[in-house]
Amino acid sequence: MKLAGRVALVTGGASGIGRATAVRLAAEGMRVCVVDIDGAAAEAVAGPLDGIGLRCDVADPDQVDATFASCVAGLGGLDLAFLNAGITIDWSGDIGALDLAQYRRSVGVNLDGVVFGARAAVRTMRALGTGTDRAILATASLAGLMPWHPDPVYSLGKHGVVGLMRSIAPNLAAEGIAVHTICPGITETGVLGDRRSLVERIGVPVMEPQAVADAVMAALAAPPESTGTCWVAQHGKPAWAMEFAPVPGPDSRLNVPVRPR
Repeated sequence: MKLAGRVALVTGGASGIGRATAVRLAAEGMRVCVVDIDGAAAEAVAGPLDGIGLRCDVADPDQVDATFASCVAGLGGLDLAFLNAGITIDWSGDIGALDLAQYRRSVGVNLDGVVFGARAAVRTMRALGTGTDRAILATASLAGLMPWHPDPVYSLGKHGVVGLMRSIAPNLAAEGIAVHTICPGITETGVLGDRRSLVERIGVPVMEPQAVADAVMAALAAPPESTGTCWVAQHGKPAWAMEFAPVPGPDSRLNVPVRPR
């Protein structure tokens, strides 16, 4: 995907993976709209990048729609949406002890936020007119590719992101919109919190956010026919494409791309 002179919107952009990616995209010549629940922090990141910072709760579809409209109004277009915002909740992993308000909060950001963002991105790109070489990316996690016992609700949301993005990719390919998912391992972000020393003490290396930004760049450089790929980012390795085993049988005859009405 051509980046220079084009417009990107990054959710969860005030820190961690989002901030590292916003900085990287700006270095590649993109104009960046930094979006975060902390509006002041979003503006602080966007300022040195000559971008704009906006406050948005990605769990609120009206705020998401308004934020995409503000991005277009402020920067003149939209070529890349990186749906990166994510959270964890504080619970033991015992499903019997799950607080339902916390559950709704987790799913609201980690899954609904991507659904609402993808919808807004596609509507915005269509409204801007026929074009090619656009992209929608979302941050999932290794917890979206394997069970994550410490936080099954986080795993639920991230599995949902992987399934959503893989499913919409063929539907959008004909419109020149590539769709990719980024699946990082343990990374220094707000999701990790203050647990880095504990994680490293048991022998798990922690990636810096810039390593995940590298995976984003790999996805953006991929050929159009690779749309729908899950890019795995792990410590000390270049990003690599996850291969999913096919499910044989006649049911797949129904599994064909759809076209917009």
